[in-house]
Amino acid sequence: MKFNEISKYVLKSLLSSAYYFLEQKLYFAGKFSFFSKASSISCYRGACLFQNNSRVVFRHFKLSRDKSKQFASMGFLLGLRKASF
Repeated sequence: MKFNEISKYVLKSLLSSAYYFLEQKLYFAGKFSFFSKASSISCYRGACLFQNNSRVVFRHFKLSRDKSKQFASMGFLLGLRKASF
């Protein structure tokens, strides 16, 4: 995961938490507003995390065909065989 994606998820969880006061939630909302609309959770862009291209991306791994083939041949992705890529 990219750093922006991780920090966006952390801020989203802090906003929805019931353990913070209103002032703290307003601070988190201000930080959350710096993210663009394209980085919204509901806006899905199927792009590879390493190459940032959107062609032939496996949605389960968020990897392009080239990177998934490379990682599967090194043994990092379990459950993929040569016939499946």
